[in-house]
Amino acid sequence: MFKFLALGAGLLAAGLGTAAQADLSDKLAATLHLASDRSAMPPSGHQGQWWTHPKGCEYSRAGRPGETVWYLIINTARPGCPKYIVSHSPYNDVY
Repeated sequence: MFKFLALGAGLLAAGLGTAAQADLSDKLAATLHLASDRSAMPPSGHQGQWWTHPKGCEYSRAGRPGETVWYLIINTARPGCPKYIVSHSPYNDVY
């Protein structure tokens, strides 16, 4: 009897884990797709400290000397907005 309960619990956990993993994969794929979409980047000549994504997420400019990285302001996050956008970087060590 105990073997059947343990087997049933194991199968149930495996099924739930797969569903959660599939949901996470879909969200990650959507984020990566948008991060590579050139229309979802700030204009190259944008001089301001903040920029608003077409989906309504807001970003703040940051980065090391010679690079421009836009970081998502967390309380404005919406599904489909990347966590950061690299506009320009001469460095190959982080991104």
